[in-house]
Amino acid sequence: MGFAENMRIMSGINCTLASLVSYGEQKQNGASASYAGYNFLGNMLNGFVRNDIAYQMQSRGNPMGNMINMYSGYGNPISNFVGTTALLGANCSPWMFFGMCQPMCYMPMSFGCFF
Repeated sequence: MGFAENMRIMSGINCTLASLVSYGEQKQNGASASYAGYNFLGNMLNGFVRNDIAYQMQSRGNPMGNMINMYSGYGNPISNFVGTTALLGANCSPWMFFGMCQPMCYMPMSFGCFF
């Protein structure tokens, strides 16, 4: 098992745990079970899609997807927005849905690459 696959598994666990924490916080703050449940499923779906994009990037030698996921986090609307827009807008073209995600920037620490 390679590094990209390990990162995908660990990021999936991180996404699941962060989404569970968010679900618990919503329930504790009085949200209905259905509202908290829909948010939980949305957070999970968003996280798994982001992890798959990062996996595709890492398997082609570009570590920026994993870096974006690491810095943006999981389990809430702000993290979902920042992570998804950074992955889709800055680093991948629409062709990434066909497995052809190419890096547009080669300096990972340059914020121009992320936003």
